[in-house]
Amino acid sequence: SLCALHLLSAHSCEEQIQTMASSGNFKADGSITAAGKGQVCIPTADKNAQFRRLKNLPGNKLCFDCPATRPTWASVTYGIFLCLDCSAAHRNMGVHLTFVRAVDLDEWTQRQIDAMKIGGNENARKFFSKHGCSDMKGSNKKYNHKAARAYRAELEKLVEAAAVKRGEGTGVKADDAAGASSLLESADAAVARGAHDEARAKLEAARASAGGGTAGVLQPSAKLASQITGARGKLSTPVGTPAPTPPPSGGLKTASGGLLRPPSNAGGPKLVLRKPTKTGTSLKLKSSKATKIGITKITTPTDDGFEDVAATHKRMEDDKRRDEEEKRKREEEDAKMARELEAQINGLGGGAANGTSPKAAAATPAPTPAAAPKAVPPKPQLSSMEQSMAKLSGMNNDFFSGL
Repeated sequence: SLCALHLLSAHSCEEQIQTMASSGNFKADGSITAAGKGQVCIPTADKNAQFRRLKNLPGNKLCFDCPATRPTWASVTYGIFLCLDCSAAHRNMGVHLTFVRAVDLDEWTQRQIDAMKIGGNENARKFFSKHGCSDMKGSNKKYNHKAARAYRAELEKLVEAAAVKRGEGTGVKADDAAGASSLLESADAAVARGAHDEARAKLEAARASAGGGTAGVLQPSAKLASQITGARGKLSTPVGTPAPTPPPSGGLKTASGGLLRPPSNAGGPKLVLRKPTKTGTSLKLKSSKATKIGITKITTPTDDGFEDVAATHKRMEDDKRRDEEEKRKREEEDAKMARELEAQINGLGGGAANGTSPKAAAATPAPTPAAAPKAVPPKPQLSSMEQSMAKLSGMNNDFFSGL
């Protein structure tokens, strides 16, 4: 059993060596290369010079899958630059989905560098963002999307077209990309074709599942009466149509309760309206005597609450006259009181002047003979305010007479 195990392992190693030899990864001197079958890696100096220009582009200074700066790895399948961590994730997806190379350490063919030139991070970001692939979580879901598949297929066609221009390749894939002006336009067109083909395939599958190639199109189901057995010259009604209700015996009933009977004479088409039977309900309007409605006349009183204009003017004149009379009486009373006060003031001021002011005595004229005394009416009783005013006036006269 141990010998058989050794033979099996040796056989598997020989198969792996034959596979690698057929792929073209072995040179004539026995060294391994990444060029592939029928291709040759370019010199390292030429490779470094081309990558130096590519890495200076603004879009290639950041990793395509993360914000890491100065990426040193690349995915030839999509023409994008990656950092070390993201390149490990791409290697785990498999070479059938993304082929990863080191920019500085690995050898490169001119086709692989052309893929980086035609692609680039900027074009890939625009395309993936337009078709909703940039925000997908997980690299497998992102790069298995139909838009990603269309992008890598169109990139491969453009790389082949560039190889044909250099005199390399068969030009089979280059013919498909001859009319495309850029990678983004050709990839967008490929996505549109894919969506159209997918919709057509779903439509064909739906028609096939329904039976027949034209099952998805609605077909008329009605038939002529002449095409139905035993229905020639008859009216054909669809299935489910209720049969007409025959009229009752004796004629058709009208809306008013009468019956339409066929004419008794054949002379002309006449319709006879028969009165309803006694069983039918009839509405009768009973007449009654007219009821008299008593109307009471509404009298409007003449006194509407407003007085006459003449009466108003008369009242205003009376009020004005009354006010003038009261004003005149008050003026007479005030004048009378003023005279009394003046008399009292003169009486008090005269005595003070005789005792204190010699100037006033000299200026006083000689007394005239007194006339016959007249009867003086008694002085009215003064109020307290009048008495106070009299005292105040006397005090003023005494004060000023001493000056």
